[in-house]
Amino acid sequence: MGVLEMRRVLLEKETVMRSLRIRYGISLIELANAAHVSMQYISNVELGIKRGKSLELVQKAFETLIEEKTGRLDKLRKSYFDNKDRLLETETGEANAT
Repeated sequence: MGVLEMRRVLLEKETVMRSLRIRYGISLIELANAAHVSMQYISNVELGIKRGKSLELVQKAFETLIEEKTGRLDKLRKSYFDNKDRLLETETGEANAT
């Protein structure tokens, strides 16, 4: 079996991890950084090549990202509702002419 064929077979068995990562727009580098491992390591885990303590590592990385993103979204939500009536104004309060 060639490399391309082997990769196709591996991708047909997409892990839940990979599906969630892609569905929610989390890059390999973002997940790798949260897990403190390389992108290659995350890719190998997704493809089922790496096992061992991978589950705990990936769980912690996802939980870290969820907390970070939730915090940023909460701040965005508050800032948006505080400023929704002035979205077209500059930060100094002047309306933008278009």
